[in-house]
Amino acid sequence: MASLSIRNAVKRFGAVEVIKNVSLDLNDGEFLVLLGASGCGKSTLLNMIAGLENITEGEIRIGDRVVNDVHPKDRDIAMVFQSYALYPNMTVEKNIAFGLEMRGIPKEERNKLVSEVATMLQIDHLLDRKPAQLSGGQRQRVAMGRALVRRPEIFLFDEPLSNLDAKLRLEMRTEIKRLHKELNATIVYVTHDQIEAMTLADRIAILKDGIVQQYATPAEIYNKPTNVFIASLVGSPPMNFLNARLETVDDDVVAHVPLTKDPDGQKLDLSLKGYDSDLSAYIGKEVIIGIRPENISYTEEPVKDGHEVVQGEVDVVEPTGADTLCHIKWGINSVLARINNRIDVAIGDKFNCAIDMKRTNVFDKKTETRI
Repeated sequence: MASLSIRNAVKRFGAVEVIKNVSLDLNDGEFLVLLGASGCGKSTLLNMIAGLENITEGEIRIGDRVVNDVHPKDRDIAMVFQSYALYPNMTVEKNIAFGLEMRGIPKEERNKLVSEVATMLQIDHLLDRKPAQLSGGQRQRVAMGRALVRRPEIFLFDEPLSNLDAKLRLEMRTEIKRLHKELNATIVYVTHDQIEAMTLADRIAILKDGIVQQYATPAEIYNKPTNVFIASLVGSPPMNFLNARLETVDDDVVAHVPLTKDPDGQKLDLSLKGYDSDLSAYIGKEVIIGIRPENISYTEEPVKDGHEVVQGEVDVVEPTGADTLCHIKWGINSVLARINNRIDVAIGDKFNCAIDMKRTNVFDKKTETRI
């Protein structure tokens, strides 16, 4: 396996710049996920790594080699596509072995490698079948087998699970995670599914309009999103956002959240004591407070140690099985709380919200970047 380094990469199609000065480093054996909505540039960046798209400016390095001008077949990469791209007239065995045959690998060695990979992917009983006789999950395993059998320096996955149903996606996600651990493979994986990104990645690069918004571990992206865009993209259900004004009260920084449309009306005061960044430059200014639904819980007693207690009214109840999602009105604001399913709530109930303020995020109102 090999490391990957991307330096100031730019891609233009005519006058349109779709990849804008992207720089990323991936260590040998790491799993990188490129995450973003359709059209953000993630597949284009993957194709640039593969050599299927030329790089306009910058540098792409695989291991010790700069590969800007290296043909795709000479980059020692293997790609797994969304469409599987299997040969319909070939058996599973021949589909997996085809690349090895083209490279002149002797038949005996080919058979050994195909057998090892087929056993690893649990498709050894399907080797005589053709793709039309396989399920979607089985086809995806064959596509992965064709990539794995080559033992490339880097594996590239382009939304490989998007054509599968929810149950199969979960199974294949687990399979990919297991294979990464077993092979210690260097993987670059494109998806628009934030659950896939969070569960698979060592590091995630979130793209928007061809720009990397944040490049970090899943935990860092979840707990300290760089901006409002990332905070709303990562997390299910998404983060709650409240407009507020910061003031100091008895040496404490407090977020005044309006509960009415009247500027002089009632306000909710949330203490930000213990926030992990200095807020002194924002005293007297408008900010956005971000609170994740799982950081709002129900309480019958006042809670201390970083928790604020706010009373609201239940507006909508959504049972999801393990949890219950409660939409709660705080004056003109509506927040979503994820609570234990054993708590009995109904529309119109008063609801004491215990907010874990230590996990709150504060964003600049104008730039929407995390303070």
